[in-house]
Amino acid sequence: MSASREKKNRQDLGAGYLSAKEQKALEEQKANRRTTVIFAVCSIAFVVAVIAMFLWNSGTIQRNAAAASVNGTTYTVADVAYYYYNARANAANSASLDANSSMRAQEYTTSEEFDTWYDYLADQAVDNLAHVELVAQAAKADGFDGGSEVNDRVNETLDSLKSSATANGYDINGYVKAVFGGLCTRADFERNLRNAALAEAYTNARSDVSGYSDAELEAQYAADPNTYSMVSYESLVIPASNYAIEAAEATDTAPAVEADDGTAAAKVVAEDTYARYQAGEKLEALATEVNGTYSNTTTLSATGSDMATWLFDDARKAGDSAVLDYSFYGYSMGSVIVVFHSKERSDFRPIDVRHILVEDEAKANDLLSQFTAGAQTEDAFAALAQDNSTDTGSSENGGLYTGVVPGQMVQSFNDWCFDPARQSGDTGIVATDYGYHVMYFVGTHDHAYWQELAASKLAGDWADSLTANLDTQLLDGMKYIDR
Repeated sequence: MSASREKKNRQDLGAGYLSAKEQKALEEQKANRRTTVIFAVCSIAFVVAVIAMFLWNSGTIQRNAAAASVNGTTYTVADVAYYYYNARANAANSASLDANSSMRAQEYTTSEEFDTWYDYLADQAVDNLAHVELVAQAAKADGFDGGSEVNDRVNETLDSLKSSATANGYDINGYVKAVFGGLCTRADFERNLRNAALAEAYTNARSDVSGYSDAELEAQYAADPNTYSMVSYESLVIPASNYAIEAAEATDTAPAVEADDGTAAAKVVAEDTYARYQAGEKLEALATEVNGTYSNTTTLSATGSDMATWLFDDARKAGDSAVLDYSFYGYSMGSVIVVFHSKERSDFRPIDVRHILVEDEAKANDLLSQFTAGAQTEDAFAALAQDNSTDTGSSENGGLYTGVVPGQMVQSFNDWCFDPARQSGDTGIVATDYGYHVMYFVGTHDHAYWQELAASKLAGDWADSLTANLDTQLLDGMKYIDR
């Protein structure tokens, strides 16, 4: 080929023309680029694997997995764990539960509905989560934030949590993980705690009498008068235990004795005593003679016993009397003579009271003197109760009983509380069969008892309406809880 022809061909190829040397260099460059790309891809895959392993080991992936759905809204493992481990803690006192082992391996024998304790607790957790979330959503839609009630509840719980963490050698983050299975962070805990506090505050607000009209409350009363009424009556209980006989084997000098729970004998005594009452004798006087228990009191419950059913029967008239089986929810304890006096709407107002129970009068006087020599505030009395009261049912709560109704407490305690002259801040000492009670009167409720009951029922009906068409499902993320 002539030089001019070769030159022309190069001009025709233009920039696309490569010499043999240039071609070889290009191939080497391409090979190097391929090696670099492959190495880069491998490096990226390695980094992703390391990150994934870190996230897995940290629990982030498991914690954020979908564990349950409520009406189509999904909730993470961290959310369900909050409710699951709360339910587990509440169940820890069950005799059939080993709190130190996984619930998945422990048979649930209370009912046939659940195979294991895990199944039961998972169901409880999702039900509780659903209730809280639906109520909290309703509160937010109503513009209700709970204000100080929610903040106080959250702060009180966090303070308690911090104290427990310190006592067990944890910081608060580590303690939350230890308590909630490692899948609930402090942020998860606080979020769910605040939601639960909001739901509780909104439920309380919905239960307040002032949230309902007189017409709404009256309609509730008219629908079921017995629920909102109280009965005054006298009774004389003849306990079967007075006449119970233990079984005994035959001996050389005595025949065998069959066991007898005393029920039949108690009924015979009750019938004989009742005949004397009808002849004009007083039940109170007869009580000592027959070793029975006399009471002249009121009751608010129309269920639970034959006596309650009889007392609240609409056919009852003043002076009606009878001998009945003395039983509660099917368990017979003897016989009772009962005399009906009246039934009326529960128009009384409940009271709140604090007390300190001690064994002797000198101790009671000393505690009352300590109180009157100090600040004389309710908080000061509560502190004394917490440190000194032997009443395990109230001491941890500063001796507080709320919503006390007539007839709930023993007679002398009841009489002091419902003295018409009683004022907030009043103190005193009351003697009962349980010991001596140093008393502090907190106050009287603003509304009648029947109104409180009616408002509570209306609030309950509202809460039920939220879950009427509830659809809950356990999702795959539940496998990470209590493994």
